[in-house]
Amino acid sequence: MKTAVSVALIGLTLGVSVAQHDDDLLFGRDGNRVEIIQPQPHPIRQMSSVLGRFILDVGMDFYFDYNTGLPDLQFCRVQQVWISPGLVGSKSGFGNVFCESGCSNFFNLPTNNTPHHHFIFAAPSPGVYVWDVQGVNAVARGGVALQDMPYAYRVYMVAGNPLRLFGTVQPAQGYQGNLYDLRLTVQLRQGGNALATSMLPPNPSAIHPYMVGFNQPAGTYTVVAKLSKHLSRRVDNLSLSGARAQNWQFTTLGDVNGDDVIDDADLLQILFAFGSTDANADVNGDGVVDDADLLVVLFNFGAVGEGAQ
Repeated sequence: MKTAVSVALIGLTLGVSVAQHDDDLLFGRDGNRVEIIQPQPHPIRQMSSVLGRFILDVGMDFYFDYNTGLPDLQFCRVQQVWISPGLVGSKSGFGNVFCESGCSNFFNLPTNNTPHHHFIFAAPSPGVYVWDVQGVNAVARGGVALQDMPYAYRVYMVAGNPLRLFGTVQPAQGYQGNLYDLRLTVQLRQGGNALATSMLPPNPSAIHPYMVGFNQPAGTYTVVAKLSKHLSRRVDNLSLSGARAQNWQFTTLGDVNGDDVIDDADLLQILFAFGSTDANADVNGDGVVDDADLLVVLFNFGAVGEGAQ
């Protein structure tokens, strides 16, 4: 708690004001659902280095109609969906509100009779950090309950000057599920040794569906990317300095247990879950474990990922 309060106080000394800023998350209404009206998509934010940590002020508020001067909403809960390990969002008087574990991970607008609030996000080391949120349980200005946001809204925070990879993520043709339900793992290697690994859910609604950062020197690396349920892809001799685009297209589906090989272990996991809605065994993401999932594994049986060691 002491750390959270000290970070929040740092934010106050940096001049956090009560005025709305261009990058504040403004929650409003889109038809019958709650929506973050702006910014869309959220820009990439650079964190400031303060007292050995990296911090960023993130504000939120209701969207006010320009014609009437009135807010779209009476109430909205800001619900965390995903946060990078090590990233913590705190608020003076509330302590740590958003984090990987042990926080409430939601905040109600309004609180203390105002919808306008600022949080100080802090990270311990250089890298790319992610905070994904949704507006839920919202009530419009006229009292009508609104549907929840159907997607996660992403804020990218860059601490220091890490090596960065960003771009698109394309699952195999037979995958029918939500891309956000999968996990993308990106690893840097040199001389066969794994130097750094980053993992996050791909988010098609973000400014980049994925962006990862590595606290490594500029140089030439092998980069291996693996999307859950898919075999890995690899790019050798990739020169990295600053930020670089690298799109990923995953062609082979069926690695249910994540060991980068499609074999008996994957078949057994599907058979044990057959007829259920077990998301881990649902290879094609259609919501049920059935013959279609078995056929995918059988068709690709014996295949090995490009990054398998």
